[in-house]
Amino acid sequence: MAKRQRKDEARAETARLLLRLAAVASVLLPLPLQAASSATHAGLLDAPTLLMLGINVGVIAFAIATAIGCLRATERAKEASQRAALEAERLRASESLLDTVLSAEPQAMLIWPGSGNPRMLAANLSPALGVPSDAEPLLRFSDWLDEASAAALENAMRNLSERGEAFNLMLSTRAQKHIEADGRTSGGMISLKIRDLAGERLDYANLKERHKQLDAEVASLRGLLDAEAATRSSAARKTSETSLRGFDRLATAFAVFDAEQRLDNFNQAFVQLWQLDADWLAGRPKDGEILDRLRLARRLPEKADYQDWKRSWLSAYGSNTEVDEVWHLPDGRTLHVIADRPAGGGVTYFYEDVSERIALESRYNALIDVQSETLDMLREGVAVFGPNGRLRLRNTAFASIWRLNPLRLESEPHIDEIVSWCRVLHDVPEEWERVTAAVTAIASERGGYESQLNRLDGSVIACCALPLPDGGTLLTFNDISDAKRAERALIERAEALEEADRIKTTFIQHVSYELRTPLTNIIGFTELLGSPFAGELSGKQREYLDDISLSGRTLLAIIDDILDLATIDAGSFELKTSTIKVRDVIDAAAHGLRERLKQGSVELQISIAADVDSLVADGRRVTQILYNLLSNAIGSSPQGEAVVLNCSRDHSRLAFTVEDKGCGIPTEYQPFVFDRFESRTLGSRRRGAGLGLALVKSLVELHGGTVALASEPGRGTWVRVLLPLQQAEQRSLAEQSYRSSRAG
Repeated sequence: MAKRQRKDEARAETARLLLRLAAVASVLLPLPLQAASSATHAGLLDAPTLLMLGINVGVIAFAIATAIGCLRATERAKEASQRAALEAERLRASESLLDTVLSAEPQAMLIWPGSGNPRMLAANLSPALGVPSDAEPLLRFSDWLDEASAAALENAMRNLSERGEAFNLMLSTRAQKHIEADGRTSGGMISLKIRDLAGERLDYANLKERHKQLDAEVASLRGLLDAEAATRSSAARKTSETSLRGFDRLATAFAVFDAEQRLDNFNQAFVQLWQLDADWLAGRPKDGEILDRLRLARRLPEKADYQDWKRSWLSAYGSNTEVDEVWHLPDGRTLHVIADRPAGGGVTYFYEDVSERIALESRYNALIDVQSETLDMLREGVAVFGPNGRLRLRNTAFASIWRLNPLRLESEPHIDEIVSWCRVLHDVPEEWERVTAAVTAIASERGGYESQLNRLDGSVIACCALPLPDGGTLLTFNDISDAKRAERALIERAEALEEADRIKTTFIQHVSYELRTPLTNIIGFTELLGSPFAGELSGKQREYLDDISLSGRTLLAIIDDILDLATIDAGSFELKTSTIKVRDVIDAAAHGLRERLKQGSVELQISIAADVDSLVADGRRVTQILYNLLSNAIGSSPQGEAVVLNCSRDHSRLAFTVEDKGCGIPTEYQPFVFDRFESRTLGSRRRGAGLGLALVKSLVELHGGTVALASEPGRGTWVRVLLPLQQAEQRSLAEQSYRSSRAG
């Protein structure tokens, strides 16, 4: 919008200037024309007049051309100004991005332009390191670095500025912290970056510092010993002994023997290392005597011929040689032994216990081997890329999944090379751009992601990228083709089972309805034949007619049960709840079983607690529940026995209990009694379709209740149904739960 406004203002200014030029031209141009016209009429168009006319016309033309040139120059200047503003905006954005990148990593970064003062670009190191955050204090290296580190950094900076030699140093601050200094030159500018050390580089710096200390100790010892060897007088020896007392604080054990192989000097670390008596050592024993005592105490390396080794070891006195060996002692310790044997006689021994260092290296190497073996045992392909985008670590599965040559991967190729090799199997540029961006993006923009790659060979690879704390990136590739195929097969099987279940339910509903119509006719005509309107029947005829009626009603009940179960499975079953009298539903169930009770000579005993009156439920379905339970109990009861129906309150629920004295149900059959079409006679006088108890369980659960069964062979069966007294909201939840369980 601002750019467009500036263009409109420029056009308006141009128009105003052109109008002014036109006005000037309108005033000046008629003058020569008028003079020319007058001269023409007078016949006096002489040379001076023509000259004057040409000069005026030229001046006007020059003025117009100059104005046009000024206008164009103004336009170009404004366009240049706009480009400069855009460039300044871009540079500000770049500077902001650079600040973000520099702030992402704890560091102190200092730059020197070709001319000018040094400037700090970033200073976000922890104050505990002791590194100044301003340019001038930072350049005073001796103020915050120890003496050796300050000298090394000053020398490196001098070589960098004079000869352009880059450097990378590990330094120690006066705060006893280790840092890393990195110097570079670029385009006539010098940069110094200081970072904190961590991880393996910190361990390396500590080891290097320890090595420097040991070198300093060894150099000091050698200097003192050389001075002591040059002076043989007793006064010089006393002076040397006095100066060596300070070395008792050293962790490195040393011992000095004279040309006669007698112990001349030693420190406290020597006594502690070999566990020798300090008073005995003060008596200046010989080197051989000390070796013999150490061998008896089993503190020397095991040798096949100790005497031969001892003679060889002691014969080197005055040989002007230096021996560097590693001794493995029987107690498990490892010593680094240095024997300095100058030509003038005598020996100086240095002993350093390196057991801990070797154990640490061994554990580290073992850990690396275990990690490598673990990675190679993984089925997932693993590849770790460094901050520079090159492959640092991978396992065999990675090369196998992408069919890469392991020898080519040994050269630590860049991610771009690996992507070009993998595109043979999966040539989707968008996916590989995401992978490349995850590996090579700057730290502030890196992020993990997961994806699935459908390769040309039909396999499916799960890809996962995860940024690592050190700036690297972990990529994993897992071949999930078999899982995907199994998943698709399971989905297709589930869909086929659902379709089969739907067809089964539809078939059952259709067949049941088709059977219900003729069965209803049979029952109706049977009742008609038994009525007085059809005439008198003999006793045998009425008995046959009663059997037909009972069988028809039993078959009709089975068909109704099948229809109810099919409706429940279809999810369209609805309960019509209302407040019902408990006595009414019990009487309705008992009324439907009168013929069964009479035929089986079974008595029905009903007991209703005094505090039981009504409940909220579907009265027809509760009657159906009691009918099925009582029907099973009657069928299992011997003649002359009684079936007991108790009704009582159980807190906020109503309990119906049906008990018989029949043959009972074996323990192994009890878990299956509520399954559909589970029917066994087990002493019962009749075998049903196996739907009654299954329908009972479904209806009870739709009401939000529970059903339980207990039975003991030979003693009868006990069934208990619990229904909520107030269950309008619970019924909806129960229906949803039941439908979900059936769908699952």
